[in-house]
Amino acid sequence: MVSEGVVKTPFVMAITSGKGGVGKSVLASNIAYALSLLGNKVLLWDANRGFPNCHLLLGVDPPIRLSEVYRGLVSVEKAVHNISNSNLYLLSDIPGGGMNLDDETLNFLDVYKDLLLETDFDAVIIDSPAGYNEATIEIANVADEIHIMITDEPTSLLDGYGLIKLLKEFVPQNKLKILVNNVIDFEDGSDVSHKLNLATDKFLGFSIEVSGLFPYSRAVRQSIIKQELFVEIEPEEEISKSVINFSQKVHNKLIKDKIIEYTS
Repeated sequence: MVSEGVVKTPFVMAITSGKGGVGKSVLASNIAYALSLLGNKVLLWDANRGFPNCHLLLGVDPPIRLSEVYRGLVSVEKAVHNISNSNLYLLSDIPGGGMNLDDETLNFLDVYKDLLLETDFDAVIIDSPAGYNEATIEIANVADEIHIMITDEPTSLLDGYGLIKLLKEFVPQNKLKILVNNVIDFEDGSDVSHKLNLATDKFLGFSIEVSGLFPYSRAVRQSIIKQELFVEIEPEEEISKSVINFSQKVHNKLIKDKIIEYTS
């Protein structure tokens, strides 16, 4: 619980995609865990109201879910679930629990504001629903950074471009970043991001920063089956090292922001 009268503003990162099935939830969960290992108090917010799956990837079953918060039955603080006495916490709905919107008394922004008032996280990683919808816009508006995940599939690139085209109407361009998943090597990852930026350059008039490249790995599938995070069980895998390096960069931003806050 945050001290009375004090509101701590966490660094908010949204991870989204134009289409499902690109590994968004898996990487969001592992990034949140890796960031928590660096001493940050991290909330992983599974914002998929109908079909959340981060709790499955973490191998946990939170007793209180987001649907109860939206219905005004419990506070958001009570719905936050600690993962094994670590610095990592989860906020998730129950499958199908967020589908009946008629029963709700709160909306996303209400819950987000209460989260700021009732908790003291250093970072919030939001696993945003795939595609373009009202939730995507709401999440994008509160996020400090929006990382759009793509793979080297024509549908992923096309839908990723479409999502960027729509989001740019609501958020500053510098908030938008690209994450490339399932790459063979650095050259392959650069080629994939180059394809997308050719389109954004030509039709939207700007390029987007590539914030992370993540290699294909069989360890990912095994971790999903085991309901364990690959960063935790296979830290020496290249995919784990990529996630750890990415999380270190986020951690460095948090440190920089704190220094600025303390000296201003």
